[in-house]
Amino acid sequence: MNSIGLITKRSDPTAVRATKELTEWLRKQGCRVTVTPEAAEDAEISEEMATRRSSENLAEGQDMVIVLGGDGTFIGAARDVMRWRVPVLGVNMGRLGFLTEIPYEEMYTYLTGFFSGRYEVEERMMLTAYVKRKNGEVLSHHALNDVVAHKGHLARMMEFQVSIDGQHVYTSRADGLIVSTPTGSTGYSLSAGGPILHPRLDTFLLMPICPHTLTNRPIAIPGDSQVEFRLTQEEPDRLLTLDGQLGVPLLDGDSILIRRSDHTLRVLHSPERNYYDVLRDKLRWAERVGTPRDLLAGTGADLR
Repeated sequence: MNSIGLITKRSDPTAVRATKELTEWLRKQGCRVTVTPEAAEDAEISEEMATRRSSENLAEGQDMVIVLGGDGTFIGAARDVMRWRVPVLGVNMGRLGFLTEIPYEEMYTYLTGFFSGRYEVEERMMLTAYVKRKNGEVLSHHALNDVVAHKGHLARMMEFQVSIDGQHVYTSRADGLIVSTPTGSTGYSLSAGGPILHPRLDTFLLMPICPHTLTNRPIAIPGDSQVEFRLTQEEPDRLLTLDGQLGVPLLDGDSILIRRSDHTLRVLHSPERNYYDVLRDKLRWAERVGTPRDLLAGTGADLR
């Protein structure tokens, strides 16, 4: 790996400092480094140390892109990197770090292993969402985690009709609808009561948000399906949100089509860590919370 691109969470001073330190370290390994102009300015990285390129084109020609930040930074970077087919490594500078699974404190240890060939590349499904307007205009956006139709400011239900591959599935009243990839199944969908999907599954999930009918449950559908939903009532203030970062206002008469993207995100992993390790470490998956006696210990409660 000779050419490395760096994407940084600019609002995090620790990530900014780490960007300069990592640039210097990579240069000592004989690597060419590319950063965004904004990151170069924030971290005081000279043009002699690193090439400057916009985030949209930063991944072009790189052997690897390293994201220094949290999951939000990683998800945002995914939409820029995916079309270049460059593997991405996430270094956690945030809180949870489910996608940025490499701890910052161990970054150089992992990178040394990667440079010696000890790594795996995993293909992650992405979604493409099309919003078709009555006037013929078509808007398209990509998402790594999920596409969510929901109300805006008012806590009211919305009514929508869902079809899969042209076949009517249901008409529902709910707070909204989540269409999630396996990667996104541990995000918003999980909080809404959805299942965890292994990231290698070729499927995505339709997850109603607080449906008015309790029998309206999540459904996992084949990865080559095309989902279409239409809003059946004229109501103001409705949004289509992609990865919780991009918002598209929904207008009366809009038709939303969602399908698997032609692009995938290539994610770098260490062979020393597997998906179930991450579930346990990050989500405390299947962790025993202890007995009532353990929970009350130290509270002053009478345990007799």
